[in-house]
Amino acid sequence: MKTVVFFLFATFISCACFMTALGSKTPFLLYAIGFGVWVLFVWHCNRVIKRRAERRQGEQAFQDYMRHQNRNFRR
Repeated sequence: MKTVVFFLFATFISCACFMTALGSKTPFLLYAIGFGVWVLFVWHCNRVIKRRAERRQGEQAFQDYMRHQNRNFRR
């Protein structure tokens, strides 16, 4: 849900910057802001994906450890 909010936020800001840049005498700053928002959004998404992968890996390691403990307990 947070990613959807960030996506909408990035869309509105970049759209406003690009539309304003069309009528501006110096559009380079507005283009930089518009593309910068998308860079920040992609950076956020990559960070979320890495955190999920680390959590999944830790949970898998814990499951393997517990499975090994159950086997030793039965002996």
